[in-house]
Amino acid sequence: MDFSKSLEKSESWAEIFELVKKAAQDTLDRRREGLMIALQYLPENLGAYYGLGSNFIVMNKALLEKFNAAYSEKDTKAYVFSILMHEYLHSLGYVDEAYARALTYQVSKAVLGEDHMSTRIARDGIAAFITPSRSVKEGPEGIEVLDSFTMEHITYIG
Repeated sequence: MDFSKSLEKSESWAEIFELVKKAAQDTLDRRREGLMIALQYLPENLGAYYGLGSNFIVMNKALLEKFNAAYSEKDTKAYVFSILMHEYLHSLGYVDEAYARALTYQVSKAVLGEDHMSTRIARDGIAAFITPSRSVKEGPEGIEVLDSFTMEHITYIG
């Protein structure tokens, strides 16, 4: 499977997330189902979080918007892949932050190659690509659950 081409052609959050799960399955022989993705305005030093024992990965909507404004759709998909991979690894039981970062890099490198944007984000961190601010962007309170995982109603991807 050509993960890079599949990621580039993806048209929904669900397709990207399936690639994340397949990459983890192929490289680590581990998989988990039943997770949902949500967006929330969070402090920009936090890319996303997974609450241990929960079924949600919550991505930082402010960072996603900032990344999307600075980079191409292809690169934004790579960013989403990297963030989801990191949090998905937490959901698989890799709870140590430093180890999850290293594993995100290893998995990304294995399936996408060293020069892919996802791998570079995993290796160098998001601050190498955008400068997070110290404030929380004002926005609607609460979490936006991506029920259908489509990108059609999300203007910052696709």
